[in-house]
Amino acid sequence: MSEERDRDGREGAVAPPPMPASRHQAGSRHVDDGRVDPAPAYEDLLPLIGDRTFLVHPRSAEAEGGGGDVDLLVEHLDANWPLRLPSGWRLLQMLQYDVKGWYWVLERGGQTLAIDTVDDPRGLGRDGIPTDGLIELAERHPQAARAAYLTLKRIRKGIRREGDWRRISSWAATDPVAYRRALEWSLGGRVAARLTEGRDGVVPPDGLMEWARALLWLRRRSSPARMAASFGASMGRWYRRVLLPTGVYVIVVGPDGSGKSTLAEALPDLCAGPGGPFRRWTHLHWRPGLLPRAGGLVGSPLADPTKPHGQTPHGTVGSLASVAYHWLDFFLGGWVRLTPVKVRSGLILLERGWWDVAVDPRRYRIAGFRRLVLFLGGFLMQPDLVLVLEAPSAALLSRKAEVGAEELERQTRAWHSTLPERVPRVYVDASQPEEAVRRASREAVFSLLAKRASRRYGIGWTGFPSTSSPRWLLPRGPAAAARSALRIYRPMTLSGMIGWEVARVVATTGLLRASPRADGPSEEVRALLAPYLPPRATLAIFRTNHPKRCVAMIVASDGRPLGVAKIALDDASDAALSREHHNLETLGPYLSAPVRAPRVLDRAPGILLLETVSWRPRARPAILPQEVAFGLGRAFAASSSQGNEGM
Repeated sequence: MSEERDRDGREGAVAPPPMPASRHQAGSRHVDDGRVDPAPAYEDLLPLIGDRTFLVHPRSAEAEGGGGDVDLLVEHLDANWPLRLPSGWRLLQMLQYDVKGWYWVLERGGQTLAIDTVDDPRGLGRDGIPTDGLIELAERHPQAARAAYLTLKRIRKGIRREGDWRRISSWAATDPVAYRRALEWSLGGRVAARLTEGRDGVVPPDGLMEWARALLWLRRRSSPARMAASFGASMGRWYRRVLLPTGVYVIVVGPDGSGKSTLAEALPDLCAGPGGPFRRWTHLHWRPGLLPRAGGLVGSPLADPTKPHGQTPHGTVGSLASVAYHWLDFFLGGWVRLTPVKVRSGLILLERGWWDVAVDPRRYRIAGFRRLVLFLGGFLMQPDLVLVLEAPSAALLSRKAEVGAEELERQTRAWHSTLPERVPRVYVDASQPEEAVRRASREAVFSLLAKRASRRYGIGWTGFPSTSSPRWLLPRGPAAAARSALRIYRPMTLSGMIGWEVARVVATTGLLRASPRADGPSEEVRALLAPYLPPRATLAIFRTNHPKRCVAMIVASDGRPLGVAKIALDDASDAALSREHHNLETLGPYLSAPVRAPRVLDRAPGILLLETVSWRPRARPAILPQEVAFGLGRAFAASSSQGNEGM
């Protein structure tokens, strides 16, 4: 038994970096007209997204004519803009829904915000809007530009609501000439004239709408160059969607009475509502259900759900046949039913799942074969997250008394040892109030999304020596930035030197883009570094021996190193940074050429930002040159004579 809905409920399938006070304004402009003000919840985000942005479609709760998300036209979209999110915000989802359109879903304080961005200067996207020209027009005639954008969008979608067209007409009336000129870019003079002259809010006739829609389609393919550009962008989009699916596959498990069905029914509204990170959802009970019920094939009646252990187990042959049949359903159903939903940004909720056969075989009338079940599970589509609901047996029995206390305790223990190690899982205390269970489960899904999103925006990062537990986190591109970021590692051995030089060659050629992606900077690290990142900058991270400390290098897109930050994630580490800052300020002046202390660019809680210093690899880096040793000795003598003992 399954249920599937889309999001609307329909059935279907080398200067120092800028300081915090100025970084939001530097290098960006936001166009708005005062009539549709962005809400305080996200107004500071808009200048981060690109060089210029134009808010054309606010959320429905904020202004007349708004939708469930925020629509923006962007000039020079910054693919790394989520790195600069203010504290409290986190990115949950990013997906390319059109050749030039990106959809971002963010969260703060439990509330989600969807931002629809289009950066399409040539008008190759499905709405045919040359965004740079429309943004330029919006600086002088914002309402006319907004009306032109919504006209093209309504035509493409075939929307004929009179209220929408009256609103467009009122905005177009603020400057009819500018409105018509904007339409001519996409539709040509004749159709633009028919859409603007004497309509006064009247819905365009069907023939005109179809004509305009056909022109939008043809304009995207009006020359071989435009066809090639559109086709290439479209293929790249589908390649990313298939290779990096934006949906999530969640299994909800636990003993009887833990609230699996209640939670699975509630999660779509919690996670996949308007403005949420999913565009559709499907709810399945136990298995994908591609194959019919096994018992129905042999005329066996449905089992009594109130007596899950009431039927006699199959024999050896029957048990083996049942395992094989249901494994085939999971295997084929994973490809046929689950994968398309996941590729199309859907939330898949499955109760129990395959591993329940190993935890509770009596429910499925299977005798033995636990090892076989565990082995076969390794060949199935693996979930992105397993929510394991558990509670004391007394609490479970108070809800359902179909299974005894001893069996409930056994199943609870089994869920701690049955799932494969590589499958992410979160254990949720189901004895809490229902609202608390829902909040914990929603946070588990959102945390998974935030971690996954960190590796996907921009060109991404790769990890060394492994992507699963990297010591060094390096940007995969651009080539200049990747090459420069390698300077965060200082080789101290001959083998390290050789490896470093090879990595520099690989980065210079751009081949580092082909390396596996690793999780990006953690939310804590990103929040500390965000105020210091200029547009399009990226990061390299070095994990120190201390678990709560790391070193980050800020790198511009052209490869210029902008600063090195020492980061502390707990109070003890931050105290160590304070001592280091004090020593740099007090003992640094005692150093003389050729030795000097690095300049401190900023010191804030959790971070010490220093200037970057050029260095050259040496064959024997552990041995100090004589002039450096003499310089340190002179500084030590001078500081000791002044009563300083820190050097």
